[in-house]
Amino acid sequence: MGAWFTGVTVQLLVPDFAGGVDFYSRLIGRPPDFEPHEDFVEWEVLPGFWLQLGEGTPRRAYPLRLAVDDVAAERARAERELGAHAVSAIQRIPGLVAFCNFDDPWGNRLGFYERLFTEEPAVPGGSFRDEEWDGGALDTR
Repeated sequence: MGAWFTGVTVQLLVPDFAGGVDFYSRLIGRPPDFEPHEDFVEWEVLPGFWLQLGEGTPRRAYPLRLAVDDVAAERARAERELGAHAVSAIQRIPGLVAFCNFDDPWGNRLGFYERLFTEEPAVPGGSFRDEEWDGGALDTR
């Protein structure tokens, strides 16, 4: 049986809608693609994947992480240009991924990740549980 899903949406809420549109426009690098209501906009981040932003009270959730080519450069941009809050150190799982987490100004949890493999990811022993990993705590705030 093949996948029956044809798209994905993730909705984030912010109490300052104009500020939220500004923040996410700068994060994504362009204004919203669709503005169906005065308090709700959407960006098609990837084909079939829509990030929705609405006005309201944020709900704390697991981070929405975006793939990037250089996690260190994007982490610095989040702090310097976006005014992100609670920016974590970059965590590395050797042969697999490097990532960081941060909050938008309203407490929505976001992050960036960079793939550290070019072919298939290393999985001996079960990804970050293998003996190459230094055992440091993962930041899952």
